Amino acid sequence: MDQEQRNIVIFNASKRELFTTNSGYKSMQKKLRAQWKIQSIKEELTSEKLQGVKLWITAGPREKFTAAELEVLKQYLDSGGGLLVMLGEGGEMKYDTNINFLLEEFGVMFNNDAVIRNVYYKYFHPKEALVSNGVLNREISRAAGKVVTGVIDEENTGNNSQALTFIYPYGATLNVMKPAVAVLSTGSVCFPLNRPVLAFHQSKNAGKLAVLGSCHMFSDQYLDKEENSKIMDVVFQWLTTDSIPLNQIDAEDPEVSAYTCLTYAAFTSVHL
Repeated sequence: MDQEQRNIVIFNASKRELFTTNSGYKSMQKKLRAQWKIQSIKEELTSEKLQGVKLWITAGPREKFTAAELEVLKQYLDSGGGLLVMLGEGGEMKYDTNINFLLEEFGVMFNNDAVIRNVYYKYFHPKEALVSNGVLNREISRAAGKVVTGVIDEENTGNNSQALTFIYPYGATLNVMKPAVAVLSTGSVCFPLNRPVLAFHQSKNAGKLAVLGSCHMFSDQYLDKEENSKIMDVVFQWLTTDSIPLNQIDAEDPEVSAYTCLTYAAFTSVHL
């Protein structure tokens, strides 16, 4: 399909998504409506339903996709469409979904864990993780209107005015492998340390996939906190335009740590 004909953004609502256009994502919908036609799908996904769709969004699916639906999404991405997939703490295990089956083919996977902040600052709940040094690709900061020239202080209290700071609430980490690129991480004050939380993948046919480990991050409750709205704008700009070319040096060697596996059940029992 010709790219110019794609003018619809679809929010999936067929898998008991935690957030939809009517529940928790009203601010996001309002922003998108200025440029796109917004629709919601409550039925099984088919290729016909994705005709004319620029971007398909699922935010916290709590049911499994069928093999046929996952194949439809793969073909849609391969044809130049855009996908934004978001989940949350506990990953597939807690949400009882199987979206990793699709994502793994493109180098991304949700982990069954939770991100917490090790040091109290600003937000009371440890799973409302404030990240002040989590940008892995400098083009994300640049697109958000920030150019980081200095070094963030070792305490990482979030006071560096140059840093792109965001709150990452009730989220999981990601495993990211090429051809996907990790662009945001948990930083150095959240556990697990320096692990990816946002990843991008671009297919050969210009299809784009963005995977975010916290569907809460762009919800009405958190969108206006810190610089979450700027990050959301960058994600949508990257997904729907060609105006944000990622820095290839950063993409080749993002500053991420090796993953230490800790089950979600053990993690929540320790930290709650």
